[in-house]
Amino acid sequence: MSSRRKQKQQQRLEEASGAPPAEYEYVTPDPKTKITWPRTSAGIDDSKFVCIWPNNLDSKKSLVLGRRIPVAAACDDPIVEEMSEVCQFLKLAHVVEPYKLYPREALRYGRLKVQLLDDNGDPVHEDVPTRKALCAKMGELIPKLQIRKKRQQREKELVQQQEAGGPGGGQGAGAGGGKKKGKKKGRR
Repeated sequence: MSSRRKQKQQQRLEEASGAPPAEYEYVTPDPKTKITWPRTSAGIDDSKFVCIWPNNLDSKKSLVLGRRIPVAAACDDPIVEEMSEVCQFLKLAHVVEPYKLYPREALRYGRLKVQLLDDNGDPVHEDVPTRKALCAKMGELIPKLQIRKKRQQREKELVQQQEAGGPGGGQGAGAGGGKKKGKKKGRR
């Protein structure tokens, strides 16, 4: 009997709050999601494409962590959207896989698969015949992108808000964070 009462209470709460029923719960995104460019090539076979991860271009990473080009040619903290923007500028067919995780770093999302060679084995774009040349070109063009400048501006403002004690910001007086005090355990 108590379970019926709980069910009715749950139904009343859902109706009153306007919340969707339990069947519409959040579902994690599919890690196999692919975004192709150009859009007309949705059924493209990307098995021959070259994989490029954001770590391949990150100047903060070491060679062991995945950087593939010299630090002078790399850029700070690239993201997959910026890499895709450069490929669109170069008119290279590519596939963005935003939910792929970099194997060497668990919290780094995104992978880009780019078509460098056509069916005959010739380079699609004369400026970027190899993966290394494409990475160097991306490292050169990404800092000049407008979307990158906007992203860095937003991140800078967010850091300033957190330092000023904005929402979710710094600690107040008496918030703790010090060493625990109390009875010492063990033999002395």
